[in-house]
Amino acid sequence: MVIKLLENELKIKQQESWDNSGLQIGDLSNDIKNIMLTLDVDSDAVDYAVNNNIDLIITHHPFLFSALKSVDFSTYEGNMIRKLIVNNINLYSMHTSFDMADYGVNRKLAERLNIDNYQVLHVVNSDLSGYGGIGNIEPVNIVEYAKKVKLQLNTKHIKLYCNDDKKVIRKVAFCGGSGSEFIDDAIQKEADVYITGDIKYHQAQTALQNNLCIIDAGHYYTEYHSLENLKNVLEKAVELNVYLSEKNTVKELII
Repeated sequence: MVIKLLENELKIKQQESWDNSGLQIGDLSNDIKNIMLTLDVDSDAVDYAVNNNIDLIITHHPFLFSALKSVDFSTYEGNMIRKLIVNNINLYSMHTSFDMADYGVNRKLAERLNIDNYQVLHVVNSDLSGYGGIGNIEPVNIVEYAKKVKLQLNTKHIKLYCNDDKKVIRKVAFCGGSGSEFIDDAIQKEADVYITGDIKYHQAQTALQNNLCIIDAGHYYTEYHSLENLKNVLEKAVELNVYLSEKNTVKELII
């Protein structure tokens, strides 16, 4: 019932062939009352679930992404699997299926950026859904806009790649998570700036050579806000208790 509710309300899409969305561990026919939402699952999340009677953990990034060859309880992953199974905690992931959802990662990112009307940046499916988005904003200086994005995404720092600090921004492309593979889409659609995460040196070079500025706001900060959409849907079912974890499992120290 829980997963069907999310699929219907968020308009979840078919996952990519290389992805591993869906049930990771457990049995979705179990009765579910207490749910934990988190971008990634780690040992702290599992311990919280055990100590707080969580029945179902829903993540964005799959815990089991590559094929397992063994489950060794002495390893980090193996110990987590043991705790989940022993405590009858189900683990479910919504990855590319949520990235491309009508009310998924990029819809929430657009809301955070105050971009009301946008088109999909990279179309994948026959219903024109896919990754990212592109839309227009009121003209603004690129440096001022980068500062605004930092506040909107509640991130501690961003990286701005731009050849001209006087550039005026009118058309914004965006993609939650690691969106470097869609730089060409942003260039072809004549975006002034592209907001995403995990940009490498040479990828930034390619963008700048094509008059495209890039704001790298980080993988986590361009995605985790979307968990609010899951929480809002689940809380419509009054019999469910929902806990939203905002933990970033990749700790960043600004020195």
